[in-house]
Amino acid sequence: MPELYAPEMFQILAPDGTVNKPELVPDMETVEKLYRQMVRVRFFDDRLASLAKQNKMGTYALFGGQEASQVGSAMALKPGDYIAPMYRSTGACIAFGWEPRLAIMYWRGHPEGWRIPDHLNMLPIIIDIGAQFPHAAGVAMGLKMQGKPNVAMSWIGEGGTSQGDFHAGVNWAAATDSPAVFIIENNGWAISVPRAVQSKVDYLMRRADGYGIPGYLVDGNDVLAVHHIASKAVEDARAGKGASLIEQMTYRIRPHTTGDDPKAYRTEDEANDYITNKAPIDRVRKFMTDQKVWDEDREAALKLEVETEFAASLEAADNAPTPDPRALLEYAMVNPAPHLLRQREILEQRIKAVEHA
Repeated sequence: MPELYAPEMFQILAPDGTVNKPELVPDMETVEKLYRQMVRVRFFDDRLASLAKQNKMGTYALFGGQEASQVGSAMALKPGDYIAPMYRSTGACIAFGWEPRLAIMYWRGHPEGWRIPDHLNMLPIIIDIGAQFPHAAGVAMGLKMQGKPNVAMSWIGEGGTSQGDFHAGVNWAAATDSPAVFIIENNGWAISVPRAVQSKVDYLMRRADGYGIPGYLVDGNDVLAVHHIASKAVEDARAGKGASLIEQMTYRIRPHTTGDDPKAYRTEDEANDYITNKAPIDRVRKFMTDQKVWDEDREAALKLEVETEFAASLEAADNAPTPDPRALLEYAMVNPAPHLLRQREILEQRIKAVEHA
């Protein structure tokens, strides 16, 4: 392998809460907003993991440990921007404005959770690995053609970069100078496949060179660094400078999904080291405490706030009406095709037959 330059990983806030680049620290209002959102989505993830153990959830893709990576990037967006999420992007979706109630219902398979609210520019969550990148590229190209000053953002795991859709999406957006921001959340594991098996190249952001677009390597556990670079990429895209590729180095502390057992392929010490030394939430809390803008009382108030919100969201999801089978054929087309109309008729006949049985 040819000798390559060693890219510097961009970091503002070190794991111990000290600042590496004080001139790039945002105002404390922004820091607190990022912190609050991280605590909020991490609590959501922890609770869904618990509910899954009680058989009160469907299979759920956990993102615990990646809250800085998702919150920092999603909060770089503005109204009118779009996101194309993958199955592990629930934290980003909530930070973008998706109601926790709907997120719970989505992962339970309820059709009300499937339907994205009209006011939210969020594409459906993609389970097929990598398929969200061509979607994001298409949305970005459409925004450019319409002359809108907006951006499309999408996330993928490091394992997903081995899929053809990764190349198709990034290459198309790059070739058309479309306003897309593509984010690789490198959490070290593609289910049980370690990062080193995915690619010969040491850092996946190097692939940006092949597409002729900017590539960034970021400490994905530093929400300030993530937010700074994501904001730069978003504003560049908004200014007509085209697409960017960001690799955010992070870690998945939980199983791949609620149906996975990580003990089969990695040691507990590996995850515990991350939790002890690199946790995203802890470093921001340490920083704000050192700056005298955060204390135990405010932390307790925030904890109560997120607990109360989740409890209300869960109660609403628990009390949601039983899904109407007719919803299976809704939300696909504004003007349904003839075959969908025929399927509706057949479904209606079967529903009536059951009701009158």
